[in-house]
Amino acid sequence: KCGGDICVQACADDPQVAFHAVHSLAHLGRGAVTMRWLQTGFLQVPGGAGSHATPRNLQGFRDGTNNLRAHETAALRRHLWVGAEERQAWLRGGTYMVVRRIRMHTEAWDRSPLAQQEGVIGRHKASGAPLGRTRERDPLDLGARKPDGMPIIPFTSHVRLAAPATNEGIRMLRRGYSFVDGADPATGAVDAGLLFICFVRNPQQFITVQRRLGTGDALNDFIEHRSSAVFAIPPGVRPGGFLADGLFRA
Repeated sequence: KCGGDICVQACADDPQVAFHAVHSLAHLGRGAVTMRWLQTGFLQVPGGAGSHATPRNLQGFRDGTNNLRAHETAALRRHLWVGAEERQAWLRGGTYMVVRRIRMHTEAWDRSPLAQQEGVIGRHKASGAPLGRTRERDPLDLGARKPDGMPIIPFTSHVRLAAPATNEGIRMLRRGYSFVDGADPATGAVDAGLLFICFVRNPQQFITVQRRLGTGDALNDFIEHRSSAVFAIPPGVRPGGFLADGLFRA
């Protein structure tokens, strides 16, 4: 949308707190940095579902069921944290952040029958369970078939094409947020969708999955990728250090 060099992600239970965090940083950097782009997003509203529930996106489906978890230390080392293979020493122990602003064509989606929506996603809308199963965290059975021999989870469903089993075992830490940015006065269509954010050890993980989704994902009929970016995220701060000190001291 605009280019840029630095990404700041501010999160808070109260959106006003997040706004003032970004505003204060921009004020401190006046004369040295200029804000190029800003996008607000949200996961839940106060009084909504419990904080431990998988949030729903604006299409009404749970988003992030099979996400990486903090206790999966071996998986985090494999899929999230940059290792010794990275030539830039200051980035080892950090990660890469992929950001995409995805517009959802909510009008077309809302006109689609429930059965079609569930076939597009590959999950039941109410429970979040994979098609043919009953609980949200039931494993995907990509080999399950209907009596006529067709797969219960369609070949073009989003969960099938995004699953680690169909992408060389690739996983990502996903942190997506919904957004609403008004409406088109000419058509009345709402400018809303998903601010997709994921963290990976290597951007190639995202590229591999995205290429598969781009070839046959039925969800593509209802979404439009408007912009994207990749950022290098340095590791955490050690005692006596500061953020990205390995880069600035080099």
